[in-house]
Amino acid sequence: MKTLNVLALAGLMTLSGAAFSAQALERVRGTIEKADGGMVTIRTVDGATETVDVGGAKFAWVVKSSLDQIKDGVFIGTATKGENPMTALEVVLFPESMRGTGEGHYGWDSITDHTAAGGTAVKSSMTNGTVKAESGTPRVKSAMTNGTVKADTAGASGTKTLTVGYGKDGAAKTIEVPPTAPIVAFEPADKAILMPGSKIFAVVDKAGSKIEGKLIAVGKDGLTPPM
Repeated sequence: MKTLNVLALAGLMTLSGAAFSAQALERVRGTIEKADGGMVTIRTVDGATETVDVGGAKFAWVVKSSLDQIKDGVFIGTATKGENPMTALEVVLFPESMRGTGEGHYGWDSITDHTAAGGTAVKSSMTNGTVKAESGTPRVKSAMTNGTVKADTAGASGTKTLTVGYGKDGAAKTIEVPPTAPIVAFEPADKAILMPGSKIFAVVDKAGSKIEGKLIAVGKDGLTPPM
């Protein structure tokens, strides 16, 4: 099993930022209706049906995590709303073997806002980077110099402020993470996770004659992937 996990993580690492931001790729969110061989049928959140070829896809569980796991040196991705400050709609902690995946700041699509009453869909952006402590906290050296997140201590409201850096030019975004923002992590998996009734997030390519899955992430133990 350990060998399988290593191979799965290595496969996930082959996904570039294009798997998250490229115009040709889209995101599909919903519930697995059926998994048959190399195909999975998804009932999307808007009630449509999508059948995705997952023969060449990479797989990951989405598991619960917590705000206190956003520590110095962790590579994260966060969808945000608004500006000045940007507010996290969710945070994903990546395993070490996925470090660098989707690094940068770019447009995302509309996702459910779990930080506000009503859970309506809002337009979002995505920022990926590596956590680095603010001054006053010991700093850890890293071989990755092209994406950092500086994490301030949480404020009185429980909100945590992150400075997310990306790229070699030192660009950065300041992001506030409220205590209501879902915090999750990716874990390596294989297509055995495609169980009917499970919630799914899929990065797909619709450019060809069939919908091809690139990244398939399934919520573990009933979890709905928030990204």
